[in-house]
Amino acid sequence: MAAGSVIVIVPAAGAGTRFGGQIPKQFLPLAGKPLIQHVIERFLLDEIVERVIVPVTPQLLSGVKNSERVTFMAGGETRMQSVVRGLAEAGDAELVAVHDAVRPLFSATMFHAVIEAAQAAGAALPVVPLTDTIHVMSEDATIASTLDRTMLAAAQTPQCFRGSLLRDVLARAEREGIEGTDEAGLAAGFGYTVRAVPGDPRNLKITVPEDLAVAESYLQQWGAS
Repeated sequence: MAAGSVIVIVPAAGAGTRFGGQIPKQFLPLAGKPLIQHVIERFLLDEIVERVIVPVTPQLLSGVKNSERVTFMAGGETRMQSVVRGLAEAGDAELVAVHDAVRPLFSATMFHAVIEAAQAAGAALPVVPLTDTIHVMSEDATIASTLDRTMLAAAQTPQCFRGSLLRDVLARAEREGIEGTDEAGLAAGFGYTVRAVPGDPRNLKITVPEDLAVAESYLQQWGAS
């Protein structure tokens, strides 16, 4: 692995049940090609990316081809299991990034900021501040408390880690029976310092059908700029 380079894991074995439909959302078309293809191609444009590892459902492996910088492999039943398998494929990588398969609009500038923060602190992620007031609700649909939104932030990806740190975090989570959906949150929960860098509201996670139209609009704006 080249000095200063990073291996990216894109867990893509999920069913995307919240989106609806028979096709997992990471394979739905966006501007003429699958969402996951946008993600992979954006990483491959970056010379700092050594390799992109994409855990997918085993049934899809016969329909994809690996290349020097892209490795498709069998993922697990959960996101964390897929990341664990991807990390094993990454070997002794010194820097590892994990990115949602349905976030096609991350910028190279933000990605590099996360990498630099992870190199310094051990782990880092992009976050965006919350603009809405957040209430904790009671079972009877009344407000129990109101959180201080200045202390809250929404997590994004790509999240980046020293490889040794991420290996320790995932191994510990497995031993303790913790099924994490956010690697940075796991790391922080186990006492590691996780640095936050400014995220981007355009780096949206495609969750519902309306998000596809928003993402296509952003892609058109980028193409025109």
